[in-house]
Amino acid sequence: MSGCNLSADLLLTARGVVEAATGIVEAGGSAVHAALLASQLYEALKLELQASQRREAAKIGLLAAAIDQCRRAARSNTCAAIIAAELKATLALLEFGSSLRLVVNGSALRSSRPKPQLRVIEGGLSRSA
Repeated sequence: MSGCNLSADLLLTARGVVEAATGIVEAGGSAVHAALLASQLYEALKLELQASQRREAAKIGLLAAAIDQCRRAARSNTCAAIIAAELKATLALLEFGSSLRLVVNGSALRSSRPKPQLRVIEGGLSRSA
């Protein structure tokens, strides 16, 4: 990944967690077990974030996004399949994060913020005689 050098151990951990979570879903296992796997990846991401230097802004942003993804995965009211899907998305983010681009109809998505528009309000202040 350009600009982001994640440790091989972190990527190996993420792949292992995704494989295990997928196995839980296929075996009809519990969401609690899948959530524990998500917390394992969460802790590994936190350690990687703590080891990062401040000047590695792209890496820090990527890790923060992955940590948020793990938080969503470990919510208590989700099923094992959703947790596994969130963990797969976390792995994809870690592996391809700097190259991901949002695309709409074949062209890059522009900023989601609309441009401010100035409008004249007709009627304004009423005049009293």
